[in-house]
Amino acid sequence: MKYYIINSEGKEVSFDVTAKQKNKNGVMAFNVMAEDRSNYQYFVKNLAGKNYLSKDQVTWQKAPRVSSLDGLVNINESVKVYRGYKPSGLSNANAGELITDMPGKIVKVLTAEGAVVNQGDTLLILEAMKMENEIKAGCDGVVKTVNVEEGQAIESGHLMIEIEE
Repeated sequence: MKYYIINSEGKEVSFDVTAKQKNKNGVMAFNVMAEDRSNYQYFVKNLAGKNYLSKDQVTWQKAPRVSSLDGLVNINESVKVYRGYKPSGLSNANAGELITDMPGKIVKVLTAEGAVVNQGDTLLILEAMKMENEIKAGCDGVVKTVNVEEGQAIESGHLMIEIEE
């Protein structure tokens, strides 16, 4: 699952997380692929209702309790967390404008002009940095224009789809 974390100044970090099955000791392993394609493995275990994190299963740190699924508070700042998709309006665009942040190739267009879409619907697949990214609607509305076609190479900042709210 792709996660996007954005701080109050608009700085963004994204990463992919995949979980493995719990082992016989109840420890869950998570594989994390960062934006630079580096891979990390983390382990989580639950003891007495509290979660603990480890990189090596030897040293464990207590994980902070999360009271909201869409944001986190760090000692220095608060951040917004988006699971699976990032609303398009965060990329210096309106909520109804899907603008690419990086160059890539359109793999598949899953909508057409006049289609009614809901926030979170996958509208197209963009291949960038050797990964296929689902581009999702940032709002409910009707597709006003589709400015891409399958196989098209696009540059950063390209307006792919407009949605009329």
